[in-house]
Amino acid sequence: MAKKFFLRTKETKGRASLYIEVRKRTPNIRALVCTNIPVDIQTWTRVNKSPKVWETFRQTKDGKALSDKLDLIEAAINDTIANGIDIDGIHYDIEDGNSSLNSMVLNTAVDKIVMKDIIEMRQQEEAERKERKKRAMQSIVGFYEYFLEGIRNRDILHHSGEHYEKSTIAIWVGFGKYLKEYTPTGMTFDEITKPFADRFYTFLEKKGMMPKTITKNIICFRKLCNLAAEEGINTNAVSLKVWKERSVKANEKRAELYLTDEEVDALYEMPLAGKDAEVRDIFLLGIFSCQRFSDYGCFTRDNFKTTDRGTPIISLFQQKTGTYIEVPILDDRMFRICDKYDYRFPTVDKRTMNHHLKQILKQLSEDVPSLAEKYVTQIDMRQKQSEDNFVKWGKKVEKGMKLNDSERSQYGKLKKYAQEHNGSPLFERNSHGEVIMPKYDLISTHTARRSGITNLYKQGIFNTREMMAMSGHQSEKVFENYIKVGVSEQADRIAEKARMAKEKIIKSKKEA
Repeated sequence: MAKKFFLRTKETKGRASLYIEVRKRTPNIRALVCTNIPVDIQTWTRVNKSPKVWETFRQTKDGKALSDKLDLIEAAINDTIANGIDIDGIHYDIEDGNSSLNSMVLNTAVDKIVMKDIIEMRQQEEAERKERKKRAMQSIVGFYEYFLEGIRNRDILHHSGEHYEKSTIAIWVGFGKYLKEYTPTGMTFDEITKPFADRFYTFLEKKGMMPKTITKNIICFRKLCNLAAEEGINTNAVSLKVWKERSVKANEKRAELYLTDEEVDALYEMPLAGKDAEVRDIFLLGIFSCQRFSDYGCFTRDNFKTTDRGTPIISLFQQKTGTYIEVPILDDRMFRICDKYDYRFPTVDKRTMNHHLKQILKQLSEDVPSLAEKYVTQIDMRQKQSEDNFVKWGKKVEKGMKLNDSERSQYGKLKKYAQEHNGSPLFERNSHGEVIMPKYDLISTHTARRSGITNLYKQGIFNTREMMAMSGHQSEKVFENYIKVGVSEQADRIAEKARMAKEKIIKSKKEA
């Protein structure tokens, strides 16, 4: 029975540290030593009622571990009394009658025993954790979880040496949802085949995903396989070659439109107040700067500067890529908006921006008919689900079946939308069965960047490199995707250039 050890607490429940009092006549030692070993108060009280109970407790796993530890502490105390101890390179001996020094020396000796035990336990736990992690990483989902945790806590860097941006992490989070649903638990990279990769495309297609979104997820799977190969987890060469993203045709994309200069002018002159005015003004900042919402939605006075030659610019590190750019301010209306808010621009979230933009432009379409023109487009997963629900709930209502409160509320909103947009069954379609929507319904926060870049291009003043310096694009291919001049507009531009060239030739001949 551990009679030498005791608790110094009045509590009857919870945990408390064990103590031992050391008393000897020769040498004269009296010291109170804290073991720093926490025990359950009720358990300690119970097992110390009799030697028999203590011996029974010692037969258990926890009892043996505690008993062995207390034996080590006793041995350490006796050894220190006999031989002293080294502390930070200095040797200390037990001194006759020096209770303060003796207590310090004995407590240090006990701490070394306890700390050694704690360190060994932590080392064992860490080794077990690494082994579990290693086993988990052998599976596709396990490696994905390891990778996602790494980019979230910034332990894993991008190939460029930079940390992963929040927007990129969000893409990986979204991919993980479908990865876990499609990939069997415990499946390894060695089991990936071409049919497995092909079926993943079909799996996403059945979800109602647009081709562009499917491509993003295919790219994520391919990158995951490559990352696993880099870390020695994936040795299956096939898995590195089977992820082929299909090129997205123009008719498979959601309509990507821009506001013409005339529409931008009308929007700027439109009399608005309150939240509508704030949304309109922030949106115009995006058009005039050719930036993404993650940037133009966060402009402050600090972004507005002047070069050494006096050129007013917007300087910023783009949120998505971290690219530093300086955008010359080419439209004086930018200054008027800045002065209106004294450079303390209102904060509006993306969802609110998109909602108000559609309402504002719908109202403006009464004076600017081009905003009401209808375009063929694709609907996303959320819209497809809404349409499916609208049809399903409509059939229930026709049969006299009752909808629950949630269904009734959502059905009412969808029915109102269908009536306002002449939807059949929810979204309006042309004679070919293609979804069509008015331009004002296809405008979003990102339309600002697309509009600014396209209108710059139409001016014919700047070359591609100059426009890319303003937008912050690093790739010409990606940049050109933002130029949304229609085929008719392009034909007009070509014809106009041909006409001007012809007039120039005629003029030169006359002068000769």
